[in-house]
Amino acid sequence: MRDEAIYLAKAAARRLRFGPADFLAARRRDPALPPLPPRHLAFVGAGDYQATGQQFLGFFRELGGLQPGDRVLDVGCGVGRMAMPLTGYLEGGSYAGFDVGRGMVRWCRRNISGRWPNFEFDWAPVHNGKYNPFGNLAATEFRFPYEDASFDFAFATSLFTHLLREEAQHYLSETARVLRPGGSALLTFFLLTPEAEAARGRGEALLDFAHPIPGGRTIDAAQPEAATAFPAEELRAWCAAAGLRVREPLHFGVWSATPGAETLQDIVVAERIPAA
Repeated sequence: MRDEAIYLAKAAARRLRFGPADFLAARRRDPALPPLPPRHLAFVGAGDYQATGQQFLGFFRELGGLQPGDRVLDVGCGVGRMAMPLTGYLEGGSYAGFDVGRGMVRWCRRNISGRWPNFEFDWAPVHNGKYNPFGNLAATEFRFPYEDASFDFAFATSLFTHLLREEAQHYLSETARVLRPGGSALLTFFLLTPEAEAARGRGEALLDFAHPIPGGRTIDAAQPEAATAFPAEELRAWCAAAGLRVREPLHFGVWSATPGAETLQDIVVAERIPAA
């Protein structure tokens, strides 16, 4: 009940804080422009919604090899931050996304699928202590609602950073299952490395993963899903067990004070290993 109470209290606070501004923004917005989600639904951290989406579209293309004709899966689509820039890029391709946030999926269906019918969104009734405490299905039991080998490219941004070990392993297996052989995935994590540990020891890391959890660490012992981190070598092993081959190098993020980093989180690109 604690997680449910915290979730409802935060949702109410966000509506009170952003409700008037959301109302005015909706009335003033030019209907000819791409829609923007209301602030009370945009659980996307401090980054700019549009700029972050465009930045990751570049990563999808340059690091992941995304092509305009690809069939694309967004694992944890949120309120469409990554889907929106793809509407102008996927020509002949298509997009599917799912999320545990019912309100976010509802907004995406109304504002994105309504304009771009090759974009589809599904709600996943998966329990998550931070984002969906009312879910009735464990993440480890959730089967992605898609056929085997049905996507060319998959991505998950700020999703694995909120999963526990067994959940992350299961989602990697499901990602591999729905990718065609040779298909690519771009995934973000917080990865524990000697360099990240050194930065944390010097007080330079932006996040302090001080609390141990099975297989890794979290920033919040009371609510581990707030942000999780796992050893990079463990992640490589999980990918291999799931049928994914990691493309080196890993792309480390700003959180661990990596020089020249372009994103907060660490980026991992992997490809589906063809069956023997």
